[in-house]
Amino acid sequence: MSYSLESIFKATYWAISRHSGALSVLQQKAATGQDLNRVSDDPSRGNQILGFQTDKREKEVYLKTMEEAISILDLSSSVVQSIMSELANARASMASTMSGTTSTQVRRTLATELNNALEQIVSFANSERLGQYLFAGAKSEQAPYQVERDSNGQIVRVTYQGSQQEQNVEIIEGMEISALLVGDRLFRDDTRQTPVFYGSTGAAAGTGTSSVRGDVYLTVAGSPGNYQLSIDGGASWVTVDGTETNAAVVHSETGEVLYVDATGIKQTGTEPIRVPGTYDIFNILIYARDLLNNTQNLDDKTLDSLMGATLASMQEVEQKLVRSFPIIGGRIETLSNLKDSMEDMKVNSEDEVSRLLDADITQLSIDLARHQLLYEMSLTAASKIFSTSLLDFLQ
Repeated sequence: MSYSLESIFKATYWAISRHSGALSVLQQKAATGQDLNRVSDDPSRGNQILGFQTDKREKEVYLKTMEEAISILDLSSSVVQSIMSELANARASMASTMSGTTSTQVRRTLATELNNALEQIVSFANSERLGQYLFAGAKSEQAPYQVERDSNGQIVRVTYQGSQQEQNVEIIEGMEISALLVGDRLFRDDTRQTPVFYGSTGAAAGTGTSSVRGDVYLTVAGSPGNYQLSIDGGASWVTVDGTETNAAVVHSETGEVLYVDATGIKQTGTEPIRVPGTYDIFNILIYARDLLNNTQNLDDKTLDSLMGATLASMQEVEQKLVRSFPIIGGRIETLSNLKDSMEDMKVNSEDEVSRLLDADITQLSIDLARHQLLYEMSLTAASKIFSTSLLDFLQ
């Protein structure tokens, strides 16, 4: 009899423990909505879930990087459009002076407009977002353009201080792209041509490749056989005897060089020189402003000739800006397509995690009801066993 009671007790205890444990697990699943709450419950499935969750987090990091890059490029595109608008208005103002009837006062007024456009464009070129300058390349922490002003506060030189390298960031594994562009490539033409001399001193372009950019003025002083040449307003001089075909005239401040053929020099004076293909959006506006003010006291014929050439260069710079749009737009499109694909992959990872982790509510309800019933039946059976008295056995 003792053996039978012990067997019944053990069986009843096992049933109560089993269904109690099952109910505890099922209630936890119902509370969390997850079929797996600890990796130890199913190591194989747990490792799969951890893998998909890691993949999802990586994609979230990439998506954040892409969104940031797209935002920066969108802003850059808007800034370039604003710069183009300012340049187009400046070119229209310049073109209005070519009628031949424009008064000196009107030209000075237009020069003021160009100066205002220059100030605005410099501000645009130094645009930043969250502490990063849009057109500084890899040196995104510092303003890309530095200005020099004269005693009247007008800009006389704009120098690029940014990097010539872009700041690439990893968009996806094995692929990098930059949203911070190199302004010196966007806003400057780099198709250098032979310098063009517009004066009557007889000086001409030398055989060497000059490094001066935009517009310069060559000052010729002295006398035949002993001429002095300067491109920095007389701050430094180079002496020639009239036999040099490639005299190097150096600007003392910038270090730029103009190679001059001195064999044809016949008189002293100031020689306006233009270097086509080397203009940027800043030096062309500075020169156009100074032409309108006629700071060098040029004769009308030379002034008109230079204005016509300056207009053409302004249009070239504008076309250079237009060509930047496919660069920016192409990167935006590439990033947008990658972002869409990455979001799809992220959703797939989330679906896999959900499939492996989420509980089946319908099945969970059935299992809860079944184990609850069995648990209650086990308790009922146990209560009857433990309520049995010695008299029940004697009977």
